[in-house]
Amino acid sequence: MTIILIITSISLSITVLTCIYFLRYVKSLVKYMNSASDIYLDNSYKPAVSVIIPTYNEAAVIEDKIKNTLDINYPSEKMEIILIDSASSDGTADLAEKINQVKVIRQKKRLGKSSALAEVFKKVTGDVVVITDADALLDENVLIKSLPYLARNDVGAVTGKQILINPKNAIYQKSEQSYRDFFDVIRMAESKLHSTMIFNGPFMAFKKEVLEAPPQNSVADDTEMALQVIKKGFRTLYVPEAQFYENIPLSNRSRLKQKERRAQGLVQSFWRHRDLLFNKKYAAFGTKIFPPEFAVHLILPFELFMSIILTLMLLYIDPKSAIIITGICLAISGVYAAAIFSKVEKVLKDKEKDKKRSRSNIFITIQSFIQLQFALLTGAIKLMVFGTTHKWEQISDARTKIEIDKRIP
Repeated sequence: MTIILIITSISLSITVLTCIYFLRYVKSLVKYMNSASDIYLDNSYKPAVSVIIPTYNEAAVIEDKIKNTLDINYPSEKMEIILIDSASSDGTADLAEKINQVKVIRQKKRLGKSSALAEVFKKVTGDVVVITDADALLDENVLIKSLPYLARNDVGAVTGKQILINPKNAIYQKSEQSYRDFFDVIRMAESKLHSTMIFNGPFMAFKKEVLEAPPQNSVADDTEMALQVIKKGFRTLYVPEAQFYENIPLSNRSRLKQKERRAQGLVQSFWRHRDLLFNKKYAAFGTKIFPPEFAVHLILPFELFMSIILTLMLLYIDPKSAIIITGICLAISGVYAAAIFSKVEKVLKDKEKDKKRSRSNIFITIQSFIQLQFALLTGAIKLMVFGTTHKWEQISDARTKIEIDKRIP
């Protein structure tokens, strides 16, 4: 009993310390959340842009997507649209070819998004390459808002803000958006400090000179490409004014699948680029940003799992000790988390001038954070046991028409 008590106490303590390490990092970012950006914006910067739309069986949404892309507020003579289709069987490429302004490239075999990007990157002509998903709609000013950041020599790539749409599930939409808003301000603060590596695949813009296709087995190609840019000595920024709109999967099963797949990709990318840890070569990103993000995405899920297993064993052997130790650890981490998350919520409330934001958002964020940990754990286990699932495992019930008039402001 003494041995299991000691081991459980050590495991729980390490888990709590890892949580506090990440929370202290978030606390350190608060000053950047409140600060004005020091990045020079050249609003006259209007480079030639290549917009890439990778597809696989997107017939249900592709026409709306192309129309949305053509409606972007940007000089048409400076923008080319390339759709690369990965052996769709539903006529996606045929529908796209009916629109003259779109160049269509057909792959004979379905190899996954990374393979499609590697092929199309060889054929782009723009100085800036935008990658966007077929099931997401871009705000008409997305390029006007994002490209001025790329005018700076040390910035290599930018990503935008996701706005979730699903009027059939307003409660889940509010919960998920609240959680994403919380982490969006972290991404914005990381951008002001140096860079953020968590990119949003439905809208990413890269300078052609730093463009590199992700490895063929990549699951999170967006985060993978951002990390590649950082390793080349450039900054990668989150631009909240550059917005895109995306549906929430309708079923709980689809939402879980989406979270697990995303988590698996993050685990894969963080592990692949572990040489960034505390690496002074990459300035503040290597020493201040990547280590706590690595800890929370790769280490904490396994620590949490081990702590739960050991606590259950101790609960069977010595219930009183298990309850006391667990209670102390939960109290310490819970109170500290609530305090830090409250600071971030205040920043959100001030920035958005949203008087409706309530304390319940703090608990939503904590709950979603715990769900993320279990998604990372299951994603990591499936990655180790089954390998990657990188060939467009499409979530079909997210492929529904986005109602423009119901967008969230």
